Amino acid sequence: MTLQEINNQIHSIPNPSELESSLADLKTSISTAITNGDIEFNAQYYRNHTGRELFKKLNNFGLYSEIFDDYDSGFRPNSTAGL
Repeated sequence: MTLQEINNQIHSIPNPSELESSLADLKTSISTAITNGDIEFNAQYYRNHTGRELFKKLNNFGLYSEIFDDYDSGFRPNSTAGL
């Protein structure tokens, strides 16, 4: 699965419980996608797109504890602007 496909998957999650239940799988998919192919490009794409999409979704659903967990684990975009 590419980061672009993961973006679409994150964007289509309809409710907080589904996001919570799929978060571990999403993180695994993201890690795998970043390490496939051009790692530098994929890491930048994550920071600029996929990471922001994930954080926006977590914020929109009020899953603030998940956001803090992500910060602790390094799953975060470059900036939190716009969250």
